[in-house]
Amino acid sequence: MSKISKKTIKRLASRTIKANKGKHLVMMTSIILTTVLFSSLFTIVGSMLSEFRQSSMGEYNYLDPIAMLVCAGAIIVFMLSGYLIIYNVFDLNLIADMKEYGLLKTIGTSGKQIRYMVKQRTNRICFIAIPIGLIIGCGIGGYLLPMIGKFINTVGPDKGHVHMSIWIILFTVAFSYLTVAISSKKPCRKASKISPIEAARFTGIIRKNGKPKRRTLVIVLSLTLSLVMLNSANTLINSFSLDNYADDYITADFCIQDELLDNAGAPDKNINAVDSSFIAELKKHDGVERIGNLYLTLGEHEFSPEVWESIERNFYSDEIVRMQIESFYTDEGYSVNDYMHEIHNKRTIDGNTYGMGELVVDKLEDVQTIDGTTKIDWNKFNSGNYILAERWQFASDGFINIVNPGDKIEIEGREYTVYALVDIPMLIEYPVYYPIECNFILSEDEYLSVYGECSPMRTLVDVQDDKETDFEKWIASYTSQTNLSYTSRQTVINDNKSFGQLFAISGVIIAVILGIIGIMNFGNTMIATIIARSRELAILEAVGMTVKQQKKSLRKDGMRYFVYTSVLTILLSSIINVTAVKTFVNNLPMFSWHFSLTALIICLPLMLIVILIIPAAAYRRLSRISVVDRLRAE
Repeated sequence: MSKISKKTIKRLASRTIKANKGKHLVMMTSIILTTVLFSSLFTIVGSMLSEFRQSSMGEYNYLDPIAMLVCAGAIIVFMLSGYLIIYNVFDLNLIADMKEYGLLKTIGTSGKQIRYMVKQRTNRICFIAIPIGLIIGCGIGGYLLPMIGKFINTVGPDKGHVHMSIWIILFTVAFSYLTVAISSKKPCRKASKISPIEAARFTGIIRKNGKPKRRTLVIVLSLTLSLVMLNSANTLINSFSLDNYADDYITADFCIQDELLDNAGAPDKNINAVDSSFIAELKKHDGVERIGNLYLTLGEHEFSPEVWESIERNFYSDEIVRMQIESFYTDEGYSVNDYMHEIHNKRTIDGNTYGMGELVVDKLEDVQTIDGTTKIDWNKFNSGNYILAERWQFASDGFINIVNPGDKIEIEGREYTVYALVDIPMLIEYPVYYPIECNFILSEDEYLSVYGECSPMRTLVDVQDDKETDFEKWIASYTSQTNLSYTSRQTVINDNKSFGQLFAISGVIIAVILGIIGIMNFGNTMIATIIARSRELAILEAVGMTVKQQKKSLRKDGMRYFVYTSVLTILLSSIINVTAVKTFVNNLPMFSWHFSLTALIICLPLMLIVILIIPAAAYRRLSRISVVDRLRAE
């Protein structure tokens, strides 16, 4: 028997695609969805890496390692999901295509040529599907990136902008095609090895009742996963409690600073941005009750031999401190002891010196004074004899402090007594940190006498309650024309709304994609089942079973999927809601967890309608073949 030429095989592959548009549309859709997942992720990751590479001052470059770890995990999960999606679609299509392969084998087509033909089909479908998925995914990634940029420390002041490059496109195409190639390999091998006789009788791995083994579990799980994701996203949306969070988070009614100051990746942070002209305008504004300035000088602190001996004995001997040193300062050939020997001779620690007005000092937290009180006496602190020290780090048995109340500290040749240990609220401190950092605070007048006249890093403002709205309109207009920005209760609420929208939109997008995949798998399974039972259904029709009765029987199969999916979805959604979602929500101060199954109440009836429509549509396609022709089929 002569072999078929490669040219003929290509022609057969092309004609088969045209003749099976419905099946190949499903395959194309699955590849598009997989490509959407990859391209959206690579657009986000690629843009973050591009910002990192383009940052002008390398010492300020910062790329959030947690974000990169999450992205790496997402790539693995997406590739696994894509494999399962495409493999299931290809494997289900074998039931309908296997007889075609058997006929080709009877006329001399080899297993190698069958594999080549399947690859040709796959390549042609990928040629159309991957560019479509690439465009859609890049659009989704570009839409989500600005929201992600607000909450992930990437790099540079330009973070959150899309930076497309040829590498993003190449990685997306490569990962998508690799996923398709791996997913289609097993079904392709199965098609090439089957004999003509086996192919003629092939119905797939089917139970006696005509239902594919393992398919029920796969379909139910895919439908369940999409609904659980959607319900979890809905729970996050309904768990927002921003008002209380904003009240706890803000330090004063308004905080004004340089627009790039709180961007972790910005190389040029202006720590003297609030100029005197702005403060003069501020004082004139109606409703302003109190104004407090915060100044900053960057540098390291040198300690006297007596104080340094105490620091080495009480601070550097602590196990947590030594672990911190080992994590950040040591490498091969340089140990903790080498580090300690080096700083022993220098007697210096990295840190900053703040200057604070009375309003800012009133906002300091967890105060422990030399007098044993929890409130700072402004007149005593402002006398010029005292300094405040920021606590270093919380340990299991309390805070580990570098210095203690009563210690004598020198700043620019002047000696001060540590009056109190304090915490600086995160909203107003300088947003660049050292692993081992010692920060001191002088009163505003004393700071200016030491360092000379300069502009504040931040200015805090308290405003009368009934004047806040008008003041915010003014400050928003003023800062929009300058390099300043401001933080208020309303800006905190708006920023965290974006944070919630990020989770909600991402969850909904993934849920919709998984939902489409679930429906596709269900549709393919029903079509495969009907094809496998075509002769059985023809016999039943020949002995008097009506079309209506057959459709009813098939709808019962769909109802079985719906019942299994509903029970499993409600059960899993409830468990995940009170465990994983609740734990996650409770770790975010802007959320207040509320149990909810609202998304399921809305979506399950819609899914029921779809599940009932698909079997009837699939049977309608089968019924176009006459009963006689179906009875003749082996």
